[in-house]
Amino acid sequence: MSFIGSYFMSTTFIPPQNAVQAYIISALRKEMPSMFGKDTKKKELIKNLGEIYAQIQRDHQISMGDFPNMARMKEQLQHHDFTKFHTFKPKLIESVDYMLANDIARLMQMIPNEEAVMSREPQVKGGAFDTMNESMFGYGRGEGVDAGRGEHEWIVEKDKYKYDESFDKLNPVNGKITGAAAKSEMVKSKLPNSVLGKIWKLSDIDKDGMLDADEWALANHLIKIKLDGHDLPSELPEHLIPDSKKKEPF
Repeated sequence: MSFIGSYFMSTTFIPPQNAVQAYIISALRKEMPSMFGKDTKKKELIKNLGEIYAQIQRDHQISMGDFPNMARMKEQLQHHDFTKFHTFKPKLIESVDYMLANDIARLMQMIPNEEAVMSREPQVKGGAFDTMNESMFGYGRGEGVDAGRGEHEWIVEKDKYKYDESFDKLNPVNGKITGAAAKSEMVKSKLPNSVLGKIWKLSDIDKDGMLDADEWALANHLIKIKLDGHDLPSELPEHLIPDSKKKEPF
């Protein structure tokens, strides 16, 4: 993946574990009394850590898969003085939000040029498994991301009516939704943000930092594939590209 692509995914879909922990620590610090009853309040907060997790998830749209293990977190918190924790700086969060709202589309437009250079690097091909992978009866054929290969109709089309309904609810502008709008719905899958970031990258076919109705349907199809226990591809297979995104032959 390109540097810019990695940057986009890290800012939009991949809050690092230490950032998630920072939200937790900040929330705990805000609940602590300034003088009396600190020990009692600390025990109460640790006991109700699940409620704090849920509140942070709602407020910041973070997938539960990115939160630290709760039992381990409770054990670690027993040994810390909550009054010495630091709180998050709102101005820093505002700066990140502004960047997500205004700079992502411009960054995404730069990705094709960067990845075009990378794609010219030599690739290692061949080997004993190439024949098996190209066979129509190879392992995994017709399942997961491979489902729909060789069919005339785009496989996503059968469920597109459902995806179109959710797309319309995200208030598209000029037929497209922003990354922030898409994220608010995608995190409901409870997939880790690292996985959602990969799905975003595969779905944003024209690399403009937004999704149209077909790209949104594709994103939901890939989410379903992952939830069904299948792997995601490193590149989008030809049969999953919607007709609206296929280049006309010269």
